[in-house]
Parts: sequence; structure tokens; C-alpha cells
Amino acid sequence: MKTSDIRNRYIQLLSSGIFKYHSINSFIMKSIEYLEGKNIEFKTIHLDEVPKTAQDVERIYGCSLHQVLKTLIFIGETEPVIVVLPGDKRVDMNKLKKTTKQTNLRMAKPDEIEEITGYKIGGVSPFGIEKNITKIIDESVFKTKIVNIGSGKAEFGIELNSEELRKAWNGIVTDVIE
Repeated sequence: MKTSDIRNRYIQLLSSGIFKYHSINSFIMKSIEYLEGKNIEFKTIHLDEVPKTAQDVERIYGCSLHQVLKTLIFIGETEPVIVVLPGDKRVDMNKLKKTTKQTNLRMAKPDEIEEITGYKIGGVSPFGIEKNITKIIDESVFKTKIVNIGSGKAEFGIELNSEELRKAWNGIVTDVIE
């Protein structure tokens, strides 16, 4: 890749709002900045292609689907809700409704996801979101030693110990899977 191409890609990433500018040659994703601010140990992983699903991450990175955490956004009658769960599980809508005390919940559309989180599908992270939104993580996540979660940019993931994830989590921990 030519230097001009790299420069143009940086400018594109900076203007997307996903990266925060720190110095002339440095930028950090909002989710990474959030984790670093909480002194969380993690590593970023670069994916060779842009994933759209947890199954894509499993295939590209070579980890188990259970380790890949998906971040889903639901629209409710009072507020949106972020739900994090293992990639091989499904949300139990009755449990989610009970936890959120909302009776009408639906999956967010791609444009709603970006508006709510600032992230595009394939890279949604529960971290670094500036809006005050209810966040729920399924308790089973913490039974898996190493997990992978979205960074905010589809080509990058975050790998961390689930205990580090627990320290970083600023939301509800409960059972919301089928």
C-alpha cells in the first residue's frame, strides 16, 4: 500500500468518528480508549476480512463460536438496549423483556445501530458508546476464559480474559439466553 493510500485511509477512519485523534501519527478507537482508561488487559486482533456475523469471526480468526461475543441492539418502547451474548446463543425475548421492563422489543436496523452506537454492523462494541443506554451481558459469558468482542471497527477485534471483561462491564449481568 502506498503512503498516500495509508494517509487517505487514516483520514477516512478519523472522519468516521470511530477513532479519536491523539497526536499527529496516533489514533485510538473509542472502545480501546475506554478499556485502557479502566486499566483492562486485552489485545487487539486484526481480521483479514470484514466479518458480518459471529460465524465469520469464528472462521476468520479460528476461535470457537462460543468465544465470539455478539453485541445486539434492540429497540424498545422506552429506550434502546444493548445485549452481549456468546455467538452460538440466541436471546430469549421473554427474559429480555422481563429484564428491561419493556414489552415491545425488536432488533435494530443497520442505520439505527449506527445512530445509537456510532458503530457499523460487523464491529459493534458495547464500549465507548457516549449515549446512556441500558447494557446487558449474559452471565454465561463469564464461564468462558478467553472471549472476543467487537472493537467498533469490523477489521479489528478485542480479545480478553472474561474476568477483565467483567471489570470493564458497566451494565447488567443476567441470564438472557434461550
